[in-house]
Amino acid sequence: MSQYVALTCSALARPIYSIAATVPSAISVQMLDQGLHRFSGTLRKQLQNHIDSIKPDDFDAILLVYGICGTSTLDLVARDIPLVISRVHDCIGLYLGSHKRYLEEFNAHPGTYWYSVDYMERKGDGGSLGASFATDIDDRYDEYVEKYGKDNAEYLMEVMGEWGAHYTRAAFIETGAPDGERYEQMAKDQAERRGWEYEKKLGNQRMLQMLLSGNWPEDEFLVVPPGHQIKQSYEDGLIKAIPTKEASSA
Repeated sequence: MSQYVALTCSALARPIYSIAATVPSAISVQMLDQGLHRFSGTLRKQLQNHIDSIKPDDFDAILLVYGICGTSTLDLVARDIPLVISRVHDCIGLYLGSHKRYLEEFNAHPGTYWYSVDYMERKGDGGSLGASFATDIDDRYDEYVEKYGKDNAEYLMEVMGEWGAHYTRAAFIETGAPDGERYEQMAKDQAERRGWEYEKKLGNQRMLQMLLSGNWPEDEFLVVPPGHQIKQSYEDGLIKAIPTKEASSA
């Protein structure tokens, strides 16, 4: 039986624990706070610290349940155990089940503010996951909430055109999580208040299932050998593994 440790964002807690309980592999889950994705350098450092602390005799591979996530996973180094990561931009691709489906959605509606139960229940104010401009806008919104209160923050964001500057659609990803209707209604309410189109999209656990099961086709997953690090690829595949400077000079 294969032994894997999964380093995952808490925004994917429900599906990861659910899948880990059913796959033939033995999965140890280490959860990182979803708020770390706002700061690429901080998340990268936390992930590398976790990677470095894992003993090579205990596991066959370290599964990174992340995408590129801004630049958070770039430059991560595999020490004595291979790293495995999905070839996706962020957790939206993981929620939707493939990078191909993510691209289809992005090309059709680039200005989409994405919602899911797992993310919203932990964030508290119904924020977005993974969207290109969401981090800066969410940071500004949080700052307004702290200074002026939630209602005034909403008003300021609308008056200043922050919500509408980049977004035209709200999309709720249906994952079958409990209390989904309540969180979907929150997404609908925000879409109506901001004048956005609203859609519900069915999630797909396909990529998460494959990752935790040890099924890693090269076109969808990158396996990073020990002594290599993750780098961005400007060709097909999004990311690639290259030898670290230490490995090259050894």
